[in-house]
Amino acid sequence: MDLILPFKIGDFAEAKCFDEGFKGAWFRSKIKDMRVTESGHLEYYLEYIDYTEEANEWIGVFQKNPFNPACLEGKSNGSTEIMLRPSFPRWYRGQHAPKHFPKSEVIARVHDAWKVGDWVDWHNKDCYWTGQIIELTSKNVVEVKFLDHPMGEGQQCLAKKKDLRPALDWSIIKGWTVPLSTAKGKSWQAAHLVHPQSDVEERSSTDEDEALGSSSTVKTPSSDPSRRRTRSSCGLLISPLEPATVEPNGNSGSRRYPFRVRRNAAEQQR
Repeated sequence: MDLILPFKIGDFAEAKCFDEGFKGAWFRSKIKDMRVTESGHLEYYLEYIDYTEEANEWIGVFQKNPFNPACLEGKSNGSTEIMLRPSFPRWYRGQHAPKHFPKSEVIARVHDAWKVGDWVDWHNKDCYWTGQIIELTSKNVVEVKFLDHPMGEGQQCLAKKKDLRPALDWSIIKGWTVPLSTAKGKSWQAAHLVHPQSDVEERSSTDEDEALGSSSTVKTPSSDPSRRRTRSSCGLLISPLEPATVEPNGNSGSRRYPFRVRRNAAEQQR
């Protein structure tokens, strides 16, 4: 079956890498060019939006995780992962959604306050890290456990709630989906997706929904929010349990290193 990628030159997207210290992180980028190599691999030429000092680079769309045990053992059956996904959907807190808005692509709504078990993305070090909330430490801070090795760095960090967004998965076949959050034997989704084409908001049945026999979809108007925020905070690798701090105008107390320089700095800290 042929797969059609939804990326074209000029599109904004998010890219991830397998570099040590940044495993599983998503970087905002813009597609500047594309090509098929002599070996038949598809590559995109990316500009990193939040790393202005970083040179544009070609990345292969499909790559094997070098930290995957199968790859480390030299096996050819190691799973291949897609390294690029569309720009993250705009999202709203439910009470902040406008009554009227133009139609657009899928958007996400978060109706409840963040709670233990929610899957979230933490905006830190000018990129987004996927993890699960494991503790509410204060009114404005939560503790997040990030994806385990080899998919992520596997650390636990304190994160400010205002630097969180709902975690979403994306695949070529299914598009955007919401991961299932779990805690204390219960399951739910931290966000609901709205498809403006049909004005239907998707929501998976939670334990409470199933008990009540409620429908798995709820009719709602679609929305087109604009809450794309860019804020720098302290690095993931410095003090794992130190809260992220944000200075006015998005400037952090740490120096803004180019991507590769930051990678070297992270390696020196280990």
